[in-house]
Amino acid sequence: MKNKLVKAISTTLAVTAAGAQAGDTTVVEIAPPVAENSGCWCDDLIALGDPIYKNSEGGLIQEIDFFGRFQYQYGYSDVDTAAGDYSGGGDEIRRMRAGLSVKFLNGFKAVGRANIQDGGFRNHEAFQYGGMDELYLNYGLGSVAGFEDVTVGYGRYKVLFGGEEAMSSKKIKTIERSNLNNILGGKRATGALLGATRGGYDLAFGVFSSNNSDQDFADWDGDNFYFASAGRDLDDNSSLRADLIIGDADTASIFKADWAGSLTYQTEAGIFDVMTNVTYVDQGADDIYGIVIMPSYEIIEDQLEAVFRYQWAESTGNTLQASKRNIRNVAANEDPAGYLPRGDNNQTFYAGLNYFICDHHAKVMLGAEYETLDGGDGDLEATTLWAAFRAYF
Repeated sequence: MKNKLVKAISTTLAVTAAGAQAGDTTVVEIAPPVAENSGCWCDDLIALGDPIYKNSEGGLIQEIDFFGRFQYQYGYSDVDTAAGDYSGGGDEIRRMRAGLSVKFLNGFKAVGRANIQDGGFRNHEAFQYGGMDELYLNYGLGSVAGFEDVTVGYGRYKVLFGGEEAMSSKKIKTIERSNLNNILGGKRATGALLGATRGGYDLAFGVFSSNNSDQDFADWDGDNFYFASAGRDLDDNSSLRADLIIGDADTASIFKADWAGSLTYQTEAGIFDVMTNVTYVDQGADDIYGIVIMPSYEIIEDQLEAVFRYQWAESTGNTLQASKRNIRNVAANEDPAGYLPRGDNNQTFYAGLNYFICDHHAKVMLGAEYETLDGGDGDLEATTLWAAFRAYF
């Protein structure tokens, strides 16, 4: 009932504003509400993600949508290094975000999503402003010069480099993305982004500032980097995606790479859905390359999923480290010397189960990962156990 009251109040305010701009001809559409007394909290959770206001007939505002996600997890790692052994665990609010998108003036879309928790491993506070996750303004141009669904925008974007990164954290199959992905993944950059489709390809091209900003827009007083992506469905069961970044490894760039390429292939193989990703990163003095193979299948349709992942990464120098979550977090808290070896070979083996309470809108995730790091200034061997709860609307 409370959710319906909030939605009703928000809709009334939005309709009043739109009516003032559009006059008596404004036609307002409200998404169908959840049936009264449905008794299903899952339906109520999903309904929270429905547009709170929708006007398809013009006016100043066409749609207002509110969204959010909450992700909590606990990890325990047992680590064996050349300098000694240590183990420990801890919890964290992995992601807690709330956002708003507004479509207006028949073509513009503004999106803002804020982190509403601060801290991290063993140190987290909910409902604390932790900076903007994304904040951008897009404009849809329609069809231009043979390209369709052309959009152009500017703001703070998440750069979707690689197949794992391209899948939202709302729906990722593993509790954490691979170490190889995280070398360049998870970056938020300030710049201009162009998107379009043509001949079955989804295309994107961006120009971004290389400067890093943890919470808001970055300035342009340094070098730039360029991003390009192309992907398409090969058939009903498989797809291919290629990503490219061109930058400068010699600066304090957010991406610290002269260039990097990623190729992702997804397909069905028997009972398995399989994602394969190959990545190469040229860091100037050092190259990093590797592969991620991630098969998954539903043990119980739409309810229980098994996931496996193998990652192999190699560097021409000794620049690889163990996974930040959970191994490096535990090292920082449990190892008095803070010993974090670097190496030239990193392998991980992950196995997990995902139980869908309400599809991806609410799920419980369990995982175990075995990791090795060889070469450089010392070897490392570790086992990490995870449990997580994920929800979004």
